[in-house]
Amino acid sequence: MKLIVCSKADTASQNIKERLLEMLDAEKGKAGGYTFYDAGNIGIVEVEERLIYADHLDEKLKKFLDFDEILFASRHRSKDKRKLLSVHVSGNVATADFGGKPYSLAKPSPQTIKNYVLALKEKLHRVPDFIFSLEVTHHGPSEISTPSAFYEIGSTEEEWKDRSAARVVAEAILEALKSEKRGWPVAVGVGGTHYAPRQTELILRTSLTFGHNFAKYTFQSLNSDFLTLAIGLSKAKILLMDEKSVTSAVKKLLSEVAEMTGVRLIKSKDAKREYALKNV
Repeated sequence: MKLIVCSKADTASQNIKERLLEMLDAEKGKAGGYTFYDAGNIGIVEVEERLIYADHLDEKLKKFLDFDEILFASRHRSKDKRKLLSVHVSGNVATADFGGKPYSLAKPSPQTIKNYVLALKEKLHRVPDFIFSLEVTHHGPSEISTPSAFYEIGSTEEEWKDRSAARVVAEAILEALKSEKRGWPVAVGVGGTHYAPRQTELILRTSLTFGHNFAKYTFQSLNSDFLTLAIGLSKAKILLMDEKSVTSAVKKLLSEVAEMTGVRLIKSKDAKREYALKNV
């Protein structure tokens, strides 16, 4: 089963849940103390707390349910108030200001992320005020050992309540879960801003997908052990660097990690050419 987790404390999460239930033949019940909607191969669980604080939720739910992936349906908040549909993996680098633990990472689900992005790309024309972007790894829960990612609507209450935005997110989630396309090359990305523009372009236009991504604001905190952990959890074969933002010290670190782990280190401009896909 693929498990979609929604929070009762999150307006966007509830909006996405309602749109999913419009499309699924689901039976409402209980799983332990949690509200659970059973739609066969897909289930929806509601939690009381904000999703960023849902550490070890998979361990708790596996006492009652059999599943192999979690999709967190969530809001995104930002000061710039952009109309945004985003996806990212959770975890923290040096600090844990919003859930999770420092230097701890959730296990990503890069294949579903890729299929979601491609499905969403075909639907963006229905919500022309919204843009799509990846986000870098940030916030909790970091203590999730089941493959997972956050699927978000941003960035204010107005967007969180937008039924059309929630509908395209819900449709793209279901299409991603039903897609048989797998085996996309997985990268861990390093560099760029919070919205990872190079990685976003690559996931939209090439065969690459991403597990963890780390923005340039984390550079002083990155180390070889942590990047090795990110590569392992992501099951990545590629270490992707945004060559326009990495420093000489980070380039040296990435070269050392690539040699230690056996992954390929590649610049984003080269990846754009080498992994290009027609009609993607």
